[in-house]
Amino acid sequence: MTQSKTSTKDNSPQSKASVNVINTMLSSGTLAEGAVIIVGFSGGPDSLCLLHGLRHLADAMEFTLIPVHVNHHLRGDKADAEQEHAISICEKLDLDCLVYDADCKELAEQLGVSTEEAGRTVRYEIFDDVAEQLESQGIDPDNIFIAVAHNADDQSETVLFRLMRGTGVHGLAGISPIRHSNKGYMIIRPLLEVTRDEIEEYIRSCKLRPNRDESNDVADVTRNKIRLKLIPYIEKNYNPNIKEALRRYAEIAEIDDSFMEEIAYSLCESAMEIDTAREALVLDITELRNQHIAINRRVATICLKSLGLADGASYELILAIIELFYSSNPSASINLPAGFIAQREYDTVVFMPADKAGCKSPVDDYRLIPQVMMKHEFQPIKGEVYAAFDYDKFNARYPGKVGEITLRTRREGDYIAIKDGKSKKLQDYFVDAKIVQSERDSILVAAIGSEILWIVPNAQLPSAKQRENGRFSQNYQLTDTSERVLFLELTVAI
Repeated sequence: MTQSKTSTKDNSPQSKASVNVINTMLSSGTLAEGAVIIVGFSGGPDSLCLLHGLRHLADAMEFTLIPVHVNHHLRGDKADAEQEHAISICEKLDLDCLVYDADCKELAEQLGVSTEEAGRTVRYEIFDDVAEQLESQGIDPDNIFIAVAHNADDQSETVLFRLMRGTGVHGLAGISPIRHSNKGYMIIRPLLEVTRDEIEEYIRSCKLRPNRDESNDVADVTRNKIRLKLIPYIEKNYNPNIKEALRRYAEIAEIDDSFMEEIAYSLCESAMEIDTAREALVLDITELRNQHIAINRRVATICLKSLGLADGASYELILAIIELFYSSNPSASINLPAGFIAQREYDTVVFMPADKAGCKSPVDDYRLIPQVMMKHEFQPIKGEVYAAFDYDKFNARYPGKVGEITLRTRREGDYIAIKDGKSKKLQDYFVDAKIVQSERDSILVAAIGSEILWIVPNAQLPSAKQRENGRFSQNYQLTDTSERVLFLELTVAI
């Protein structure tokens, strides 16, 4: 790594077109004085224009330039020759070129993707690694940038490609001039408003000799077909300015998308919480149900991004998540990628691993100790978790059956006595109390047969009093005339 030095006169920008490229880079809003810039450098026309232009600006803007060349080994000896040429170009610019090897064919097979996608993945991983090395040397991470050479034609082709695949407004925004890498470093694209023709003119004007990848001139993959066949056909038969129109479309989409994204993130900030016990993201949808679907689509996408599931965020999946917001079923759920689910729990949607849904508190972790005592002997210790009933009322109904009171979770047919001698199914009580379905099996009860004597204190219960003391059967309440007490104490099993 070396600090950039003054460019040689032979390679200085000379023509009006090449000066325009430099000015466009300066006005791109991507360059900061004193930046340490990792430059993705294949040696091809685009990356050579980028590196050469940055080299020309280096002294005035106090850049440190670090060109990085990744040999993908996809074209045998040609790839090795291009590597040597890239190194020699950097030497002429008084820069040290960092060279990395990557077996893209093997990586593509491992990931199940094309060699092009594998190459892109490994390049950005290498750029991140270089940035981490710089940070470890004491360089401020906010001053480390990764520059790549996407140009205006790439932008047009990307928008058309995504439009053909059925993307939304976010995808139509195209390539962003600035974004964060996977490890949080800033990726910049200073040439994004420079056309390919302008880059070629820059190369000719400065008498540069770039690497040429002949595979780019073969219409054998979708991107190449768009560039070599579809766009020229549209230019000839429909709109000679189609590339400019697509870029303008991307600019409009980016403005609209940024505005809606800002609203979505603001809503998520107040509506999202983390449930560490279930390793879950909990989204309060009370306010979201009043929002436009365009906002909620972004909210759903933000949730998936937070869980690292953005790659599986298809149009259909996003719509399915939004349907949970408005569903009349308070416990509806859908499957997500990577073994996750999204589950409606009344006024929330919970995103969590499927194996965490319905986690139960093990009954074996607790003991229920029934005791019978005279009322004047009943003096519970502060902090104990207990229930107390009129023993004589209980014994009249269940004579000699105190030993049959058990601690368990809910069962089919369970009921609890409520006021005025009436009873309610435990299932109906849970529904009325808005206890989420996934939590119902974690709530402990003290029961005899199907009758619930005591719903043990639980954070899911609807009132502060019940969360502290639990919910008691009204059949066996203590009164002033009670003589004996049925005392149920809950302790942690040893």
